[in-house]
Amino acid sequence: MTSKEPDSSKGPLDTTLTDNYCFVCGKDNPLGFKIQVRYTEAELAAETELSLPREYQGWTEVIHGGILATLLDELMAHAVWRFAGPGVTLGMEVRFHKPLKPEETIRIRGVLQPGNSSRRQAEAEIIRLADGQKIASGKSRFLLLEKKDSGGGG
Repeated sequence: MTSKEPDSSKGPLDTTLTDNYCFVCGKDNPLGFKIQVRYTEAELAAETELSLPREYQGWTEVIHGGILATLLDELMAHAVWRFAGPGVTLGMEVRFHKPLKPEETIRIRGVLQPGNSSRRQAEAEIIRLADGQKIASGKSRFLLLEKKDSGGGG
């Protein structure tokens, strides 16, 4: 991180704080997932689909819960950054509903909750596409580093 203070009058996050090496979405990280995120403005949502190889399992034939939590956090963060401004996760609650096997295709969707303060909330879920089963869900609290100008001055 840089020692620069965020300036809410300048728009997007200073790119010196990002370097495309994020484990989940960074295109320059050779070990990362390199996900591509789609956004739905009307729903304040960020979404991606992928399948995870066996290298990410915990128990035999079960993807590690920490990897699932990472994906939930990432998509919630994408929704926050896109629709509210850059922020950091203050806390996260994760619930695991069903096991996920390696190579099963999933959709991860994060949604920014309504609000207009510097502390924002988001929710996310992971759905197995083959049968529509919810694999995991999460809720997070974020602290905005700079607020996006919503055009309303606030």
